[in-house]
Amino acid sequence: MDERGLWELFCRTGLPEVWLALVGERKERSQQRKELAKTAFQSRIEKV
Repeated sequence: MDERGLWELFCRTGLPEVWLALVGERKERSQQRKELAKTAFQSRIEKV
């Protein structure tokens, strides 16, 4: 099977949408972890 046939099969199966959803979810989780790490180790600054 040539490359074009593989891309057609890939697109017909709906895999591009699934792949994009998984990548987006991974990025979102990574961002959440970074935010948690930031807030967990911030010093407490109290305004007087």
